[in-house]
Amino acid sequence: MSPGIYTMSAAEYHADPCVAPSLSSSIARILVTQSPLHAWTAHPKLNPNYQSEEKEAFDIGSAAHALLLEGQDRMVVVKANDWRTKAAQEARDAARAEGKHPVLEARYQDVQAMRDVAIRAIAECSDLGGLTLADGKAEQVIVWQDGDIWCRARLDWIANDRSIILDYKSTEDATPGAFSRQIARMGYHIQDEFYSRGVREIPSGSPTFIFLAQETTAPYACSFHACAPSLRAIAEQQVEYAIRKWSDCLRENRWPGHDQRIHYAEATAWQLSEQEERTIGIPYDPAKLWIGDPKIGLDHERDAL
Repeated sequence: MSPGIYTMSAAEYHADPCVAPSLSSSIARILVTQSPLHAWTAHPKLNPNYQSEEKEAFDIGSAAHALLLEGQDRMVVVKANDWRTKAAQEARDAARAEGKHPVLEARYQDVQAMRDVAIRAIAECSDLGGLTLADGKAEQVIVWQDGDIWCRARLDWIANDRSIILDYKSTEDATPGAFSRQIARMGYHIQDEFYSRGVREIPSGSPTFIFLAQETTAPYACSFHACAPSLRAIAEQQVEYAIRKWSDCLRENRWPGHDQRIHYAEATAWQLSEQEERTIGIPYDPAKLWIGDPKIGLDHERDAL
């Protein structure tokens, strides 16, 4: 396989089609936030006992993803109230084995509604300039070399002119403030930089990376997000670190875990405040510290009058 853009199944991509163990954004995130040993454990070509993680939330998100971006209904509807029965679990596992998405009967309409709401949200987003999903392609795999290592990414959707990458995230809370905080916490900024870097390497210009976040329960609200320059600067440094670390580990075949020194836990600010209050004999009351004493507030208002 040479550098370029490919169309392949999710199973082929996740098995790593490159000629050597390649770096993906998820592995880069593990290198940055955990350790090379964790990255080795999560890599299908390095760990002979590798198993992918499967959860119901992944099935719902993946089903909505396929319906919205690819126009394909890959759902297998399981007629059960939950996954606790043996029959439901067997139906779920059989669907996954076929590369499909098992969905409880009660959730099927949810996924259909998610697709409809997301399409309206895209049409109403003025910052997209009238762009529609018909103006690009879904699930394109890009493969490139960065120095002496191979890298890969599977783009949810990319515009035909490669000016925009749209990444779909199903979530419990798509409130703009809540999801923006989730970007850094979940390492999505690393995904942004890694994918954008790959598209630039093809080469094909400098794309804008946009997250489309959607809630998995009614009203299935959507919000759009992008990384500000300050977060992109951090992401660029973290991706550079991941690439160097991956190269070193592959070359040396050495995958260290956490630093084996003793790590000393410092007292937190609230612990210090609590102990100080106890020492001087004033009861520690978080409600008064953070909310204020209602009586004191009323006295203050009387004084102001």
